[in-house]
Amino acid sequence: METEQSSEDQHPQYDGADANFAFVDMNDVVEVNVDEDAPMADDDNGDGGDGEAVVDMSKLKIETHTDAVYTVAGHIENGVLYVLSGGGDDLAFCHKVTSDISESKKLVFEHKDTVSCVAYNLPYVSPDLSKTPRLAAVGSYDGTIVLYDPDTAEQKLKLEGPSDVEWFSFHPKGGSVLLAGSGDGTVWMFHIPLNRCLQVFVGHEQAVTAGCFSPDGKWVLTASADGTLRIWAPKTGMSKHVFRLGEAGLTCLASNGGSDSMLVLVGSEDGSAHVCHIGTKKLVTTLRHFEAPLQANGVDNEEMEYPMSVEAVGFCPFQQSWCATGGIDGRLKIWDLTKDGLCRHACVPPGEEKDSITRLRWHPKLPVVFTSSVSGIIRLWDARNGSLVHTVTGHTETINDFDINFFENGVAVIASTGDDKTIRVFEVDVTAVLRQASLVP
Repeated sequence: METEQSSEDQHPQYDGADANFAFVDMNDVVEVNVDEDAPMADDDNGDGGDGEAVVDMSKLKIETHTDAVYTVAGHIENGVLYVLSGGGDDLAFCHKVTSDISESKKLVFEHKDTVSCVAYNLPYVSPDLSKTPRLAAVGSYDGTIVLYDPDTAEQKLKLEGPSDVEWFSFHPKGGSVLLAGSGDGTVWMFHIPLNRCLQVFVGHEQAVTAGCFSPDGKWVLTASADGTLRIWAPKTGMSKHVFRLGEAGLTCLASNGGSDSMLVLVGSEDGSAHVCHIGTKKLVTTLRHFEAPLQANGVDNEEMEYPMSVEAVGFCPFQQSWCATGGIDGRLKIWDLTKDGLCRHACVPPGEEKDSITRLRWHPKLPVVFTSSVSGIIRLWDARNGSLVHTVTGHTETINDFDINFFENGVAVIASTGDDKTIRVFEVDVTAVLRQASLVP
């Protein structure tokens, strides 16, 4: 599950001396207050499973879940950090962090399966709240989508229809329409203020693994395990075009690429990534993220199983001809689409162990890519030369998801979730990191 959100274009103003943003100096915030006596996770042993101690660089660790935490969304507003989380314990929590308190509330709906996705519509809400309410959305493999008031955690609405909910995405123009993909091959579009299902998009033959609205909101884009990327017309529900990209399943999707913002990038289980133009409806290029090593006789061994799947993709927001792919082979690759898909850099973490990438995210204004991994490490890479400029540690097992809020001065606040049953909040001064690496004068 991977969708590209345009919320990264929203930049809260940050002043390190501003007390309203004192949550980023959370050394004194150590307690997590949970209502309804939600059970707490057992203490971890502080290592990554190999006996070596992990340095916890997080500003805050939240331990409300009792199983792996699979999904997270973060939003900063008026000095408050909102964090929404869901996990394998079938629970979702709404967390609010301010300068002097961290409060967690268990959301009331009792899901019958894993909470698979969460999201806020807050970056898209217009000032006229009568048209678009402020919402926190929670989706589950039990087929339900439950909407809450993010300020009070009060349940507002329950939507049903999909057999399960793999992912969802709010419409970028107002945030009042929600798109949800299902494992049964269908995609559902709901109008929240009207409490209506507007469309069910039918055509995929296998699970819909990723999707979003186009940046202008005029089209629906979906990728599937059936190997196709589809463009849909929201008003009619008709499929406008099908990109048939091979037999391997598609795993992730990013939009808003190219000078006209019409490029879409999808990752595949076969180690490739495909760049498609939704205007011309043409396949622009295929990027070979993973190349099988040659055997002694100089040919590929087709019977060998290689760690090849591309699990994360993204376009550079300020240089949209650049894109990135991350795979379970542990490599981050930076590509230049103006040069026929030239691989600019292959970024490999130090050491011989392959550290599979689970998510990636570009900084909105700096040439930096954030990646998370199965080892529990978040890494920052410079896209200009492929160098590793910073590592962030704290998780002791796989990081399943992360969300980042960026400030104008380069500070990034990261909320991440993992198999270690925790949500962790990190603060990174990206500008200072680049300066320390002698990459910024």
